[in-house]
Amino acid sequence: MIKPQTTPPPLLGVRVLDLSRLLPGPYCTWTLAALGAEVIRIEPPTGGDYTRELPPVIDGHGVFFAAINRGKRSVTLDLRREEGREVFRALLKTADVLVEGFKPGVMAEIGLDPVRLRADHPRLIVCSISGYGQTGPLALEPGHDLNYQGYAGIIAAAGGEGTPWPVQVADLAGGAQSAALAIVAALLGRLSHGEGAWLDCSMTDGSMALLAPHLATALAESRDLNPGGELLTGGYSAYRSYPCADGGWLTVAPLEPKFMARLVGVLSALAEEGAELDTSEEGFRRLFLTRPRDEWVTLLQGCCVGPALGAQELPTHPQHVARGTFEPVLGLPMVRAPFPWAQSAEVPRLGEGNLAILGALGLPASLLHAATGGL
Repeated sequence: MIKPQTTPPPLLGVRVLDLSRLLPGPYCTWTLAALGAEVIRIEPPTGGDYTRELPPVIDGHGVFFAAINRGKRSVTLDLRREEGREVFRALLKTADVLVEGFKPGVMAEIGLDPVRLRADHPRLIVCSISGYGQTGPLALEPGHDLNYQGYAGIIAAAGGEGTPWPVQVADLAGGAQSAALAIVAALLGRLSHGEGAWLDCSMTDGSMALLAPHLATALAESRDLNPGGELLTGGYSAYRSYPCADGGWLTVAPLEPKFMARLVGVLSALAEEGAELDTSEEGFRRLFLTRPRDEWVTLLQGCCVGPALGAQELPTHPQHVARGTFEPVLGLPMVRAPFPWAQSAEVPRLGEGNLAILGALGLPASLLHAATGGL
């Protein structure tokens, strides 16, 4: 197993308040927690984050919630009540970062306008993650990951039809990871100039940035991206996935000439005497259907060829075992955050930090009781 980092985590001592729900914001703060930040989820007293109850549920924890919220703390505050907002403002004085994922304008409607918060707390970093950003004609339009990918050009580039991708690209890469990077950069900037920031993180903008070099190429050639036809999207027979004899799939990606030459050499040696190797898409498809997936993986080591692993195979694959990629949580293998400072941690129960965190603010017990729905 890879050895954990022994130096102090880079965000040690940074306190993050997380007002977000569902996926983009919580994934962002999961990243920050893995870098050493103290993350406090601010949840409504009635039920908390919706994903807490998303099945399957083990030991009272939704597995989806557990995967990206372990290592955080939870307090309950009813921000619809003035008491809740008063306690939140007091808690904000102890924070370095605030992450929120409401529709633009909602924070102002509940008396927590980011502009005002920044004026009251000049060193505070406010990160607002939204679908289309705080400005523009789509700012108030509802949407989800699939919609943001559509506006970013990703869906059309992928073919524009069929089932959604298995990974929420806009939520996670365009939104959560872009936001986490912006927060870390703002914290670094604060060290030099002492000022916080209001970060307007659009999932659509972040997703489009992932297409930057491909869009530049297409626009320079006055064309649209060709679904399934670009070099890295299926237009090249030696950069595709192919089915095998046992129903498994093989990833074939020898882009560099030396790897392609090695692949051709191995496959030619396996061919019948006098048979010419067909390296077209159809030729590869026929060939790889003649043997099971893992037999091909063994035969083609060193050729940029590998298996398309299924979910049940991942936790026990030797590479992932050696790297310590998974850890046991709720009796299940769950993916660790991909940073050397990431520590194993428990899943927070709703409001479990109320006494320790809110009690330390020195506010009247009656106020805390009203703000939390019963401390």
